[in-house]
Order: sequence, then structure tokens, then C-alpha cells
Amino acid sequence: MMRRTAETVAAIVAVCVAGGAYGQIIAFNDPMPWTTQRNDSITVRAQIDTVQLKGKKTIVLSAVMVNDRQQKTPLAKKTFPVTDFTGEFALGPVKQDLVGGRSYVKINWSMPGVNSGKAGTAGFAELMPIGIVALDKLPKLEPITVPRLKDGAEAAAAALVKDSDFRTVGTVKFAFAWNKEALFIVLVKNALQGTVRFAIDGKNGKNAFLSLADRVVRYQPDKDLLKGVHFSRVMSGDALTYEEKPWPNEITKSAADNKVVIRVPWYDAGLIPFEERRLGMGIMTFDAKGKQTAALPAKADFFCPGTWCDLLLAK
Repeated sequence: MMRRTAETVAAIVAVCVAGGAYGQIIAFNDPMPWTTQRNDSITVRAQIDTVQLKGKKTIVLSAVMVNDRQQKTPLAKKTFPVTDFTGEFALGPVKQDLVGGRSYVKINWSMPGVNSGKAGTAGFAELMPIGIVALDKLPKLEPITVPRLKDGAEAAAAALVKDSDFRTVGTVKFAFAWNKEALFIVLVKNALQGTVRFAIDGKNGKNAFLSLADRVVRYQPDKDLLKGVHFSRVMSGDALTYEEKPWPNEITKSAADNKVVIRVPWYDAGLIPFEERRLGMGIMTFDAKGKQTAALPAKADFFCPGTWCDLLLAK
């Protein structure tokens, strides 16, 4: 989790007090937006301009979950006394092991007697989006072992992977292979009217939100179309959306008997391969309208790398 220095936080507080976006009198330094918490216990650390507080000095903090349809589920709410210009306010467990993708946790704060109770007014603000991926509470998934090819081997060799190395997602049958030059994705030819996506989390961070660093190989079987993309995250009101961005690359595909072999050079994904390296991977199929229809792991969310499995590069 990123930490700000005391000087940075002080500067932010000064900007807020001087009449920042909403004339805020409080600045958060933890949790930060876009962070992925590894447990469901929420503690808010903040600095407060206590001079602006009148009468009884208290702060009200509440946490809600906003899902992909913008429906809000209350998670926790507490009132805390304010005794100092710095504070650590524990909301406690919110009983959520996984919140991510298009869903997120939002923290609201308000100070009675200071604001009208509406967003955008002094004394009221929102902190979002925050994700939760409690890895120790999620199902343990066996990694997909990727067989190694000889260095210099190309698509024809990759097409010879063992039948036992193939897996299915929806109606798509696929396998992987690797050498020091590339990751190979081997697909049995299919007439799927939609796409199959291979999403790569190179740092294997198991984060709550898909980021620009995550690479996606997208293949349309019925039209034999291949494309590399990545996504930027955008907040629009309460909705969290992902905008597709082009990923310039040298990914290629070739046919071998009843198979299609996609070659992904490691340098395109920004990765250095080595034996027993693990990287995050999610495999999903989407219909022609863009709706996710199947996934591996079975409950994986395309927009939440924390739900993906691991690829293990074999010796």
C-alpha cells in the first residue's frame, strides 16, 4: 500500500483547508483509493483541522459497498470523538472477503453541525474506490502448470502439447506452453460467436481492480481475429468502469492441424520468464454482446485479478 510522507499529508490538509475541491477539513492518508485490502477490517487514518469544528467534536464514518449496478449495501457505521488533529478510526470487520471488479467499498465521513449532510459540502466527503481480496479466506486454487518447450521452438512444437494439458472454459479447449522467448496459447479450433480472453496479471498481485498493467489477449474463434488490449479505470459518479486501450504488440497466431497457436513474446507482456515463475491468469469467454459466459477459475471475474488463478512455468 502506498504511504504518504508527513510533509505530503500536511500539504494536502493545507490545500483542503484553504478551500480545495469541497473545502474539506479532513484529509485521509489510509486507506487510499484503488488499494486492495487483504482483510475486511477497515481502519481510517486521517488528519483533521480541528479549529473548524464547533461544539461537540465528533466524526461519523460509514462504509457501504457499491456493486456494478450502483446498488449500495451498508456495511458499517460509527461515531467517533475527535480529540486530536490526527486520528485512527476503526470501523471493524465489514464481513466481506472479496469486493472488486466493478464493485467497491466507499467510505463516507461527516461531522454533525459542520455540514448539510450532502456530498460536495464542507464537512462531508467520500473516499473510494477501495477493494478487498482476503487471500487467506478465498478458495485455494491449484496452479496451471505450463510445460516447457525447447528454446527456439515455435508454433508447430507448441501444438504438440499433451492432451492431458488441455482444459476447457465454456466450449473453448486450450492449453499453454512456454520457452524463454514466448508464452504459447494453444486452442482447438472452435466456432464460438464471441471472444475468449486470456488476462495476464504479470506481477501476480491478485488485486481487486483490473489495471492498465494487466494485459489481455483476446481471440474471436468464429472470425479468427486476434487482438491485444488493456484497460484503464474510470470513476463516473458512483459507477466504476473500464475503458479499453490498444496494446501495441508483436503477438502472432498460426494454424496447426485442428489447432490455433497464439505466440505472446514475453517482452510484449513486460515479463522475464524463468523456471517456477508464477503469474496471474484469468481465462474467460464472452458472448457476442460482451457478456461474460464462462471462466476459469469457475467464479473468476474478468475485472478482478484477485479471482484469477496462477500459471506456473515448469522446469
